[in-house]
Amino acid sequence: MNRTTKAALAASALTLLGAPLLGFGLSGTETTAEAITSNQSLAASEYAVDQVHSTVLFKIRHGGLAYFYGHFDSFSGSINIDPDNIEDAKFNITVDIDSVDTNNIKRDEHVKSADFFNSRQYPKATFESTAIEQVSDGVYDLKGKFSFHGKTLPVTATLSDVSFGEQRGSDAIGFHAVFSIKRSDYGITKYVDANNPEDGGLGDTVQITVSCEAVSK
Repeated sequence: MNRTTKAALAASALTLLGAPLLGFGLSGTETTAEAITSNQSLAASEYAVDQVHSTVLFKIRHGGLAYFYGHFDSFSGSINIDPDNIEDAKFNITVDIDSVDTNNIKRDEHVKSADFFNSRQYPKATFESTAIEQVSDGVYDLKGKFSFHGKTLPVTATLSDVSFGEQRGSDAIGFHAVFSIKRSDYGITKYVDANNPEDGGLGDTVQITVSCEAVSK
């Protein structure tokens, strides 16, 4: 076989190999960037809160002595998250205020009254994330807007224990988030001592904990 024939065969082989390579986006930077962007968008998934395996708790100081706890029985939410890019995640949680449970029916009715939550006028509390910043290994500042008792104010939660796995054959995630509010900022001042806000009948600071599992939609 002469050199001319060998060169022609080599050129043909390169042409045939080049066609599938072009199809896989190896022809240039622009195509490769498009492929990467597409893969990243597909990696982010939306998850629905699994109420059965999740908890929304609150605690508040009582009488300047000890912390008193309560929880909510009804809540929902969605999380859009990519395990490789947690800082771009979106969190939305809604709590049914009328579902408050303090382990005492009479007290529950008082908490739901106009003295405190006023659940008839303000039936929902919501959290909507606006930004996430990593502060250490596995720990993030989860910034967002908390709407409660007719007001919407910025809050920052500590987000941790973000994990990915499966539940009943579906993709699932878990996370733990904690943040605090001053109830007086939301117009709830019953039993707040103006001189000692944390040591009156009920403290001003309320810590809210969301420990959540969510399953892919």
